[in-house]
Amino acid sequence: MGAVSLLPEAWRRAYERDAAGLVHLADPLPERRLARLLAAFVVTGLIFLVFPGTLIGVWNLVTISRHQHPEAASMVWIQAHGHAQLFGWVGTFILGISLYTFPKFRGARLRSLALGWAMWAAWMAAVGLRWSSAAGYLDWKTIWPASAWTELAVALLLVWQVTGPAPGPRRRQLWEVLIYSGFAGLLATFLLQVFLVRDLAKPAIPPDRDYFLIWLALWVFCFPTVWGYSVRFLPAFLGLRPTEPRSGYVGLGLLGASIPLAATAHYRAAAVLVLGAVAAACWSLRIFHRSERPAKVSGVDPRYPWFARAAFGWLAVSAILALWSHAPGFTGASRHAFTVGFMATLILSLGPRILPSFLNSRELWSRRMMLVSLVLLSAGCVMRVASEPPAYSSVVPEAWDILPVSALLELSALLLFAINIGKTLAAPMPAWFGREQVKDTMPLYWYVTSYPATRRLLIDAGLRTLAQAREVPKSLTLREAVEADGADLETVLDRLGDFFESRMARALKSQQR
Repeated sequence: MGAVSLLPEAWRRAYERDAAGLVHLADPLPERRLARLLAAFVVTGLIFLVFPGTLIGVWNLVTISRHQHPEAASMVWIQAHGHAQLFGWVGTFILGISLYTFPKFRGARLRSLALGWAMWAAWMAAVGLRWSSAAGYLDWKTIWPASAWTELAVALLLVWQVTGPAPGPRRRQLWEVLIYSGFAGLLATFLLQVFLVRDLAKPAIPPDRDYFLIWLALWVFCFPTVWGYSVRFLPAFLGLRPTEPRSGYVGLGLLGASIPLAATAHYRAAAVLVLGAVAAACWSLRIFHRSERPAKVSGVDPRYPWFARAAFGWLAVSAILALWSHAPGFTGASRHAFTVGFMATLILSLGPRILPSFLNSRELWSRRMMLVSLVLLSAGCVMRVASEPPAYSSVVPEAWDILPVSALLELSALLLFAINIGKTLAAPMPAWFGREQVKDTMPLYWYVTSYPATRRLLIDAGLRTLAQAREVPKSLTLREAVEADGADLETVLDRLGDFFESRMARALKSQQR
């Protein structure tokens, strides 16, 4: 703060009111700072999605298809692609959304925003170095253990960050139990990874151990975590009937019972229990029941609920294919139905609906691009899952020619999604009110904090003190600030009105027509 004694009297009185605790207005600054952290995770996830994730995956599949042999691509590159895709993209999105939403849903607060940024930096470095060291064979014997320990540390910090004390007694709900279970699965996955990456002869985990590691990551981390967030989001967004909790707990119990079976390599028996858990999840969500209310489609393509429901169909397909994991091509098809059919389809369906509103109430850049990305992704996934078993088993040799086409379709879909979200973030933050809502009784702090671009506008309009003060008192009204500097109130209001009118959200403009 600048020298308070040199500031106008109105500013000094406002500082005194703030110090006395006489301010009872909601402060937009913490929300903006938390949204910046989420944006960092989202952008990082998109980078991992496009480059080390999808592009390398397409290259691997093209190589396999050209040689018509599943072992034609390097296992090192396949595992590097999988790690970047699963943890670099999906894991990064889950981390960011969990830090942003989970404490709020519990009625608590994030324990430390600064630690959240440290988690982002550590996660980005760990996943990035893990991929680059594998791709380039660069000192992986040192980097892999360090990366594994770092990822485990970030997972532990995530649990600590989102489990701060909530005000008052409350009963733990199904969505919360599911997400906690998913976080436990994340810790188990990374703890196993710490032991698996020691003393490797090459930067690739042996296939039998890698199989269980991926099983843990998909079914014990991703499935319950995404299921939990679906319980929290989907009923409101898709207009579903209320979640049925008893079947949810039954499904979670079946999933837990499958873990020792998978740990002892009884994967078929584990798959039977997982299939039961998937059926219970779909029933508890009422995902295939008729909606009782219209879906919330404002700002996005109105057909996204179809794809969100289809994602759970892909989840069932993944569990069914896992029953024949011993057969050629079925393991890859099952994993692809999970990662692309379930996870990616759900992200491409709900991400454009949820992320813009979390990121300072933005609007999706292109609804049409959203639909095209979902259609391409769905087409590519159908082709990949349907053609991989007959190709790998040599039953239908022509199926090898379909695999590269499916990969290119999925790559196009994910690139469009990344561009759409990137453009959404790059666009100026929209205003959700017009000229008539600009009032001189509003705090100056609200204007410059909610819309930082107004600071320069107000200084140019005559609010000289605003250029000198490092902090704006929360209780100082716009009228008080204008009068303190002898500026013209009508000029200030007109300029603010022009600003908010030019930034008005498309949804509001359409309502005014």
